[in-house]
Amino acid sequence: MNVLEILYSISVVLTVILWGKKKNLLLLLVMAQWILLLTQVWVNGWRLPMVLLYLITLFLTFRLTFNVSKTKKQTVAKRTLITAFLLFALALPGYLFPWFTVKEPTGPYQVGTKTFEVVDNSRVDQWAEGDEPRRIMVQLWYPTEDVKHSPKAKYHEHPSLFMEEFAELNGIPGFLLQSFVKQKVPAYNHATLLNQENPYPIIFFSHGFGSNRSQNHFQVLELASQGYIVVGIDHTYFSPGTVFSNGDRPGLADIEFTGDDDLLNDYLYEWSKDAQSVLNWVENVNDGEIHDEVWLEQAKGQIDLSKVGYLGHSFGGATASHTLAVDNRFHAGINMDGFPYGDAHELGVKQPFLTLIGDDSLTADYIDDEDYLAEFYRRIESISGSDNVIPFKDALHLDFSDFPLLSPVTKWIGMTGNLSTKELHNTINNITLEFFNTHLNVSN
Repeated sequence: MNVLEILYSISVVLTVILWGKKKNLLLLLVMAQWILLLTQVWVNGWRLPMVLLYLITLFLTFRLTFNVSKTKKQTVAKRTLITAFLLFALALPGYLFPWFTVKEPTGPYQVGTKTFEVVDNSRVDQWAEGDEPRRIMVQLWYPTEDVKHSPKAKYHEHPSLFMEEFAELNGIPGFLLQSFVKQKVPAYNHATLLNQENPYPIIFFSHGFGSNRSQNHFQVLELASQGYIVVGIDHTYFSPGTVFSNGDRPGLADIEFTGDDDLLNDYLYEWSKDAQSVLNWVENVNDGEIHDEVWLEQAKGQIDLSKVGYLGHSFGGATASHTLAVDNRFHAGINMDGFPYGDAHELGVKQPFLTLIGDDSLTADYIDDEDYLAEFYRRIESISGSDNVIPFKDALHLDFSDFPLLSPVTKWIGMTGNLSTKELHNTINNITLEFFNTHLNVSN
């Protein structure tokens, strides 16, 4: 809950406890409820966990308006029962749809964040109308120490649009994500990049199919707090909630996710080109050649382009493996449970490459296709080598993202594994840091 919701909840509880007292007092309490309720909805929007309390406010308003003179004195037992019900009404939805789930990273640095648009005029966007250049939104997470005048960032910059398009793409009601995507995270908007003598290594992040650059906050925040610059890519038309810097909303492409390798390879090649376009942009930023963003001037010379990593989940993990196979400017990579579409398994990946996968037996239950799974394991071993494939017992595909932080319901219905999310994410972060620290020659 946020502050407004806490105050609103207290006002509801007080009204119920004091019901039957002087009408003027009850009127003041109900008015306070409505003021807090409407302010909360105006500031943060309505939230599913609060619906029961909204209904209680309506009920109390109706009773006060029409039946206050007939109100009977309540017994202690009845008041206790009502109070217990209210506490249950507050606790259960808050447990099912928690508000603050992204925890503070553990590194020595605070984390700043800022969003930019990258335009590659050398590429025609095949999904845009006309001969438009490819436009890509990226978000940086980076070390900072000056956060006094910087507001905390939201999980997603455009939560309402994200929920709308996520529902359209995945068939899941968007309002179920309210608490998740509207929460504040431990990163500070527009904070100053911490200037230091040694330039920062940089890690690229690509999201899964139908997801977005925000999906692995548990990981990108930790990397930034440990001294990396992380650049998350929204692969345009595949990423719900994308809004360009001028306010344009590209929407979603008519995407098919089928077993057709040729079709999926075409998608992946474009994602890989996105990463390469963004790396071209990063090189220009580091050289001081981009002057349309004041913030970027402080990044000149602060990025170590000999230490570039690539991290991806699902289709983004496949993008990482393919990109390293075709572009040696990337020096190490990690695929988190992504089927390696593209050509990496044929071309080979010479750079160090790690693959993290879910539980073999759970995955087999989840994906009832023996040929697909056999080819998956063949390709990841071809790319990473058997020693660099790490299975996670009792973990499923979505456990490698923030998704299990959404609600405990994800475990109950089998969308995520039964592991402790905190312990699993800590383990993933430790493995990720050790791998990149080692292969990008980073000492912390």
